[in-house]
Amino acid sequence: MSNAYLDFASSVLPTPRRKAVRTVPSEAHAPMVPRGAEKALAERSKQFAQAKRWTKAELKALLEGPWAPQIKRILYFLHKMGIEDGPSLLALLDDLSWLEKAEHNIRMHILAEIDDAIIMLRICAGLPPIDDALPGEELTIFQITKENLATRSPANHRSVRNWSMRP
Repeated sequence: MSNAYLDFASSVLPTPRRKAVRTVPSEAHAPMVPRGAEKALAERSKQFAQAKRWTKAELKALLEGPWAPQIKRILYFLHKMGIEDGPSLLALLDDLSWLEKAEHNIRMHILAEIDDAIIMLRICAGLPPIDDALPGEELTIFQITKENLATRSPANHRSVRNWSMRP
């Protein structure tokens, strides 16, 4: 006894075909198989692309969250910020009292965006990307921002080297 529905389905669906084995005339025509350093580079590129997609998705989620207007304000400032705008960045972050109520991961994501912006500014100005102060030296803008966002005590500013992102 056969099932009419299964008979109809087998008559409509295409039959699965095996892929033909492709032979190549010589080794020069064979597909390249990455090995060693090429394989490691391909894997690193894949991981970097995945990390960028994840970061972009995180930022998109933040821009759709409850702090969207404030985060957009920070991002707008970061995109137009110049190398001498360190004090303006600190003033902007001090004005944003919502940061005290924001979750730690939101503050750390904002810190990462600020870090990326400062590094890009320094590279474009021909400076080394990172120039953190040594013990006993005046803190840099990034170090003050990191301290403020990690502990959120904006009134405790220490003196800043030239109040800019220059060395």
